[in-house]
Amino acid sequence: MQIFLKIITVLFLSNAASSAIEPKPESSTHISEQGIQYSLKKSTDPIPNRIHVLRIDLASKKIKPKVALGPDPDGEGPAEVALTDPRKLASDPSVLAFVNTNPWDSFPNDKGKKNRNWYPGQPVDIHGLAGTQGKMRSTTAPGNTSVWFDAQSGVHFGHGAEDKPEEATTGFQLIVSKGKLTVGEGGPRHPRTSIGTDEKGEILWLVVVDGRQKGYSEGMNMHELATVMKDLGCWSATNMDGGGSSVMGLLDEEGKMKIMNSPSDRFLGIVRIRPLPMILTIQKNKNKN
Repeated sequence: MQIFLKIITVLFLSNAASSAIEPKPESSTHISEQGIQYSLKKSTDPIPNRIHVLRIDLASKKIKPKVALGPDPDGEGPAEVALTDPRKLASDPSVLAFVNTNPWDSFPNDKGKKNRNWYPGQPVDIHGLAGTQGKMRSTTAPGNTSVWFDAQSGVHFGHGAEDKPEEATTGFQLIVSKGKLTVGEGGPRHPRTSIGTDEKGEILWLVVVDGRQKGYSEGMNMHELATVMKDLGCWSATNMDGGGSSVMGLLDEEGKMKIMNSPSDRFLGIVRIRPLPMILTIQKNKNKN
């Protein structure tokens, strides 16, 4: 029996990359008509990588960014959110696409140990500014960079005391500022998520790089990610939470939310979608002029 289980596990592991979704190179018509274009970029220099790109036309006013958060498990208590399957967070019929956003952490038990095995319903603390419809669930964090949207869906990087965000997320740091890279070369390679915009704030880029999958997509360091964002046309871009949290969803022609990338978490070689505290969704704008 043990030998059989080992064989099954090896088969799952060896087929993990090949079983990943192979997206179409360009968006389907039903998505592009809403101002969303999807593309898959493949890189082999210096290592294999698969880069999933959503180009969002904010100027079209056909869509709008909206943050979706998991439930608050303890009201006024220390936990800000309970981890939730991102597909459930994106279940509103208006949602066309989504990516992960803020980092977070669990709370220590009575022995000071944190459970980082991440399970649905787990109470966690969101790091950085996070909120929707003008109501903030989490406040700013030192050293992190907020990415937020005003009531007209204008995108902003960095948050001041007088700013009034309608939808708010937070990443780790700016990797592109005023069209220039702000991070040095080298560093560890991981799965990555990034949010960027052009100088006028009319185009939003949501990017997920698969990683930790040898020979298929091995991940990027900050400089490599920043180069991708700059080459797309970003004037500003932020590194969001990454690793096993990096995920991108897109509505298919049948109206089903499909995970476009190959998340790095595995269970017996099978892709495991990590539960998240929140996501940034792109929704149909029902109030467009």
